[in-house]
Amino acid sequence: MSRFPDSDHVIRITPAEVASSHVDDLLKRQASLRGEAGITGDRRRTWYLSNWFVFMLAGAVGAFAGWALWEPAFNDLAYVQGPIEKVQGSLRELRVPGEDQGVDLREPGFGLVTIGGEDFLLIPATRPFGAQDRKAKIDSSQLVVGKEVGVYLDDDSIDEVGLPAVVSVRFDPPPRPGPPARFRDVYSRQRAAAMLLFPTVAALAGLGIGAADGLVCRLWRRVLLAGLVGLLVGFIGCFVSAILANIVYAPLTRLAESQSGAGPGDLSTLGLVIQVSGRGLAWCLAGMAMGLGQGVALRSSRLLLYGFIGGAIGGLLGGLLFDPISLALPHNEEAGAEVSRGVGFTIIGAGVGLMIGVVELLARDAWLRMIQGPLAGKEFLVFKDLVHVGASPRSDIYLFNDPEVADSHAVIRAAADQYEIEAVDPLRPVLVNGRPVGRARLRHGDQITLGRTVFAFNRKRTDS
Repeated sequence: MSRFPDSDHVIRITPAEVASSHVDDLLKRQASLRGEAGITGDRRRTWYLSNWFVFMLAGAVGAFAGWALWEPAFNDLAYVQGPIEKVQGSLRELRVPGEDQGVDLREPGFGLVTIGGEDFLLIPATRPFGAQDRKAKIDSSQLVVGKEVGVYLDDDSIDEVGLPAVVSVRFDPPPRPGPPARFRDVYSRQRAAAMLLFPTVAALAGLGIGAADGLVCRLWRRVLLAGLVGLLVGFIGCFVSAILANIVYAPLTRLAESQSGAGPGDLSTLGLVIQVSGRGLAWCLAGMAMGLGQGVALRSSRLLLYGFIGGAIGGLLGGLLFDPISLALPHNEEAGAEVSRGVGFTIIGAGVGLMIGVVELLARDAWLRMIQGPLAGKEFLVFKDLVHVGASPRSDIYLFNDPEVADSHAVIRAAADQYEIEAVDPLRPVLVNGRPVGRARLRHGDQITLGRTVFAFNRKRTDS
């Protein structure tokens, strides 16, 4: 028997009220606040639509394309062939500029060889082409005037002694077919390719990363705009930062080479550590510009910051991996480090894209996850204070293939630490948790329905 049989305080709940959607919404919201599967609906992730994967793939493809474009014109060692015109030994002393000690050709193992009217420096470490033993020495009796040979040259010695050093001499198999090439021409092409290689890689990686999100969302205007900005910012930014990177890298490279091993290009453990560290820092500086395209194009300080941080981390990763990859992969005088360069540049492009996505994932504050629609599983970052959602390609979140969505359907506003959604077209409703609203504050876990498309609104910090 009720204590208050005739009281107005008795709560009566009808079966219709128990089965109402309002009760379901309240139960789901409570579950969501407890961290359980609540109103956000299906929590499955479509990983291949995640920005970290899309940016990683786009950066890798772009960087590989940039490397493939310039690699045919780039060689670690210049190659010159022709008949030997002169072989000289103890003629003159070559001194390093600004140093008291020099390279004395009167010492055993040093000399000059003249091919095509140009002098090249023979050093004690000069070896036969293709020799597996890096300590192998050439037989001086093979350097006969008139004999056709090919020489692989290291131009690093030019700054020290004024002449390129002969790394190896090609006797057998015979020199490669083709007309003789002058070193000055090969050297000019090499310097131009070296100057443009990294900016081109950065430009095409920036193009890919900038255009990737627009491509997934079929925002062709964003593809064009963000891709073009990514291309230009990547090229110009990397060209400038590469100058700074070279200022950092050059002295560290010289320090690493001072720790050299027995043969040319051999480094001691300390020398390798110094070189890897220097290259990592240099590529970090050069990689900063790769991820700026989307932030600049969309005028979003958040995306700009994510791209900058991600580019720096990705560049550092690629730089640190370059030398270990080079050591692990087989190469010779002809191939040089082209394979490791291709792998390294692909890794730096992938790393930049991946890190931009990861930084965005860790630093984001609010985002929408599509749970019903053509891109179900994709997450859309609320990357600025006013985000337009609609069927127009000019919208920040473009809802294609949904005839019930207006060109400008809704606006999401960020004010202070709060977010709200507002319906733009009174004839096209916006539903929040199943109820039409003109304007409503958004809380973590809210379900937003626009036409046939459904989103779950997410916050890093759950509203109180």
